[in-house]
Amino acid sequence: MKISSINYGLGDTLILTSICKYFPNKLTVQLPPEKQKYSLLFSNLANVEICEKDKMTPLPDVGGGHYATRKLRNFFGEVADRLDNRPLVLYSDHESERWAFNFLKDKPRPVIVVPTCSKQWHHDRSMPLDLFNSVIEQCKKEKFTPIVCQSSDNALDHSEISLLDCDLKKYICLLRMVKEYVGVNTGDEHLATSVGCKTTVFQPNHSASFNRFEWNYNHPNSHYLFWHQ
Repeated sequence: MKISSINYGLGDTLILTSICKYFPNKLTVQLPPEKQKYSLLFSNLANVEICEKDKMTPLPDVGGGHYATRKLRNFFGEVADRLDNRPLVLYSDHESERWAFNFLKDKPRPVIVVPTCSKQWHHDRSMPLDLFNSVIEQCKKEKFTPIVCQSSDNALDHSEISLLDCDLKKYICLLRMVKEYVGVNTGDEHLATSVGCKTTVFQPNHSASFNRFEWNYNHPNSHYLFWHQ
């Protein structure tokens, strides 16, 4: 069976791994050419076919609730409400694992901090500057080494250890080694969840364009804190 998403951000694409993990190597995920880099997310989970958008087979939503659960109901019906809907990424390569190991050598108790999301969601979901500064302060108070990961398209200025536009292969391996994510509800958080990180996620308490019930995981490793806009 071939499946795809009508949205092509990192988070939306990762959600498809929530389905593929229940049918390893039985499904084919369709990706548009401009998102070919996401093929590695399905390593050991599904085949990938690169094709034009008008030839793709979007997987419909069934019912409400979490984005992944709505997709899983296509295969499991009401049982999907009890399934683990977290994404899963198994990708690894020797070069990226060695890079992550060497990068972390001199950084005791590292934590990945992601204060911003894409420009599309920046107004609603990126951390206010004062919140970002307090998060950094708290990390240091608890003897963590914050590593700020952002896109250069939409980055906050700061003086901490920084990675801009980190290569996806390296980022997967880095998150897996660090095991701690603190940041906003964006594709980075879903990627951190997919490799087993403990996540502490900051998000707005009320937002017309963000429904947390579609994106938050009901899992002991996922913690959500809210700010008032």
